[in-house]
Amino acid sequence: MINRIVKPFIACIILLQSNFALSGAPVAILRTEGPLIGIRLNKDKTQMAFTDQHGQSLRIMNLESQEIVEVTPHRVGESFFWSPDGNRLFYRELIRDKKSVTSEIKAYDTYVNQTSNIDVVPGSSGFLTLDPRDYTYFMMHEKGILSRRLDFPGERLAKWQKRTKVETGRWVATQKSMLWLTDMGLTLNTLRDDGSGVDSFDISPDGKTVAWATQNANLYVSTQGEDPKLIGRGRDPRWHPFKALLLYAAARIVGKTPYDYDIRITDMNGQGRFLTTTPTLSERYPQWWANGSVIYTIGGSTDLWKVTYQEDLAKTAAPAHAPKKQ
Repeated sequence: MINRIVKPFIACIILLQSNFALSGAPVAILRTEGPLIGIRLNKDKTQMAFTDQHGQSLRIMNLESQEIVEVTPHRVGESFFWSPDGNRLFYRELIRDKKSVTSEIKAYDTYVNQTSNIDVVPGSSGFLTLDPRDYTYFMMHEKGILSRRLDFPGERLAKWQKRTKVETGRWVATQKSMLWLTDMGLTLNTLRDDGSGVDSFDISPDGKTVAWATQNANLYVSTQGEDPKLIGRGRDPRWHPFKALLLYAAARIVGKTPYDYDIRITDMNGQGRFLTTTPTLSERYPQWWANGSVIYTIGGSTDLWKVTYQEDLAKTAAPAHAPKKQ
């Protein structure tokens, strides 16, 4: 069943893809009527998904037409991702009534502005987790782990995807911890971190490595289920599409408590550099943009910001974790 649930909003564009900003100087490129939380760009960077400050009201902005639509008013939190072709947004929403909670997985098609129902499970659930190796999603719920392979019209897996063996294990993200699923789903290992719960996460393009931030703003990485490595303090990790580099909101700490965030690039050993250093601003939710730049938001603001970086990334680039395009 497909339901039409589109609500238009108005966005005020300040300066999109500015040609006038000085290299390395942050510039505001877009302003909306409300906050931009958990922003995620589609493949060709023409559309951006985000929620409000409560993880509700999932919306999509078309960066070309400047139109914003509300996909769902319900809570989704971190549970949404773009399809590989960038035309559909998959998400898990929590539907609450007076007596119970239901987890519903849906897909929103940006071409026809319609939503399709995919799966429904009773009760609360973990984060919707996509394996980029074969486009299978996983989600923990009260009775086990739900999985389903997504099929797309005209889909053709790349050669590297066909060669990749996924039997070694799968990542499953929950609010409590990051999990490693092995032995064809028979063994579930919890990756050890500080125990405060998962705040945000991202899986590398080749599916082998996961980065996640905890509620206490500790940032960990693990490859193929190995013991996690703490690489810094921060939130909102995002893998580079072709290099073994992480973009994230690095925490400024007073005592043991983060008080704001700067945008930083790091390798898997925690070696990197800051792109911004603004001690009075909380810069969050960075995304890799085009032409050697990244975009991000600032707490308490409705603006979207852009900053450039050294495009060769010579001092921080590690061997690519994604194969060359086939």
